[in-house]
Amino acid sequence: MKIQCVEKDIRQVLESGTYLIPRFQRPFSWDEDNVEEFWVDSTSDLKKDYFIGAFVSYNLSSSSFGLVDGQQRITTITIALCAIRDKFNALGFAAPAKGVHRLIETRDLNDQAQFVLKTETSYPYLQAKIQSLEKEETEIDVGEEEKAISAAYKLIHTLIDQGVKEAASKVDPSKAKAASKKWLEGVRDKLLGLKVISITLDNQDDAYLIFETLNTRGKDLTAADLAKNHLLRLLPSKGKAIDRPKDHWVEIQSTLEQASRPIQMATFLHHYWLSKHPFTTEKELFKAIKNEVSATNVRAVLDELRTDSDLYRGIFEPERLTLWNKGNRDVEDSLRCISDVLNIQIANPLLLTVLRLFSAKKLKDGQVREIFWLVERYHYLYTTISNLPSSGGVSKMYAAHARALATAADANARGLCINEFKKKIKSKVPARDTFITRFKALNYMTPRHKEIIGYTLWKIYKHRNPAVDVDRTGQSLEHLLSQNTGAPSMHSIGNLLGVPVKYNGEVLAANNFADKKALLKKHGYILEPQIDAATTWGTAEIERRTSDLAELAYDHVWAIK
Repeated sequence: MKIQCVEKDIRQVLESGTYLIPRFQRPFSWDEDNVEEFWVDSTSDLKKDYFIGAFVSYNLSSSSFGLVDGQQRITTITIALCAIRDKFNALGFAAPAKGVHRLIETRDLNDQAQFVLKTETSYPYLQAKIQSLEKEETEIDVGEEEKAISAAYKLIHTLIDQGVKEAASKVDPSKAKAASKKWLEGVRDKLLGLKVISITLDNQDDAYLIFETLNTRGKDLTAADLAKNHLLRLLPSKGKAIDRPKDHWVEIQSTLEQASRPIQMATFLHHYWLSKHPFTTEKELFKAIKNEVSATNVRAVLDELRTDSDLYRGIFEPERLTLWNKGNRDVEDSLRCISDVLNIQIANPLLLTVLRLFSAKKLKDGQVREIFWLVERYHYLYTTISNLPSSGGVSKMYAAHARALATAADANARGLCINEFKKKIKSKVPARDTFITRFKALNYMTPRHKEIIGYTLWKIYKHRNPAVDVDRTGQSLEHLLSQNTGAPSMHSIGNLLGVPVKYNGEVLAANNFADKKALLKKHGYILEPQIDAATTWGTAEIERRTSDLAELAYDHVWAIK
């Protein structure tokens, strides 16, 4: 590997040729704090020969380079130069504006214009809206990278405006324009004088290796960034016009980011890996991927990542999956409760394996139902109510059972895996007394408890009335003993009913207990025997019902037998 290391300033870097940010690099992602800090540091009067780190590139041609490390900095510098150029023009200084623009857009040997910094991921926004001397007026679709670029330009433009106004305010009005020009020339020269170590390699393969070496130990890049680099290195593009591997990676990322609650690529990749391979921490994930994924299996891995990204999003949005029918809607409900109500992600490797096998028709409705119910019941008992911590041992448990199920040889082996999982879950159920004590502490006035109470009463109502179709999302909580009584136990779960939301305001309002009972029965609501038999409702009845609900929940509704 041949490496050239030369100290340069930014002007020399930009005059050396053109720079392409290759497809394996991350998009521009600096936020306003990053940009402002860089601007202040770069243009400070206190710093001379300010060093901003290494720029690592590889040769594409004699004057064209692929950029490996430093893309956030050089993109920010380019945006800043564009803002300086635009301010020169706005003030009527055409010559220095053109001088700066020469470092933004140059001409090749055929006298064809080309931008000094070229990037694929933000095309055409960066080129049309920022780099071009005459901005394109047509609307361009923007994603997260384009929003970050726009925000960076606007911030630097504002900082330049402030600097120009301050410089002008310090001199006689007749000299204000000259002072503005001098200030702009000063910040331009400071930016162009920033020092870097320019490291140039001979080829792209060496660049990938350097990229990994520089960033594996760094805190900025995730395992997903490094995995993308590794996979795309093993799957080179067929030509400049078509790059299907990169398109597939972007498709995966888009599927995850467009979820109602955006999903981190690194989280998905880690859970995908745990669903099929030996346990590894997220910190060690890239090492495991690099050891396992080679040229012989990389296409299969990328194809499965595409399919699994949709299934993984389905854990959080079950309604988008095409796996459900009238006979298994309860399974969809269970998955929704796991992610929406219980907020459990530790089981996702197992859930992903189950969805993958179910989609391939290697698991039956009943098997999927049992696994999801086990996860739902265990975390309701253990985590949500008993408030016991999910340790690393639980994470390893889910990963181990996910892997065992994924690699089971046949239907019989998969059945045995499910039985083993059930045994493991049963061994981890919390003590009955612990659960009941914590259950009794549920309080309507605690926002998180309010959601859990709604879920609990919905499940209990379904357990008692299995033939009744009850929509959890259309449920409201009604106090049996009115809130205006001020009773100490009125916000306990024993004083609450889950009723259709239209009843809460239009029907029940602030009626007394007897009237509420009569109105509920009139509208077809099935009352619990204890409530139906009661003639009065107070603290004693609330406490007794709370205890009864706790015992019913542990012994029957969420029981793992």
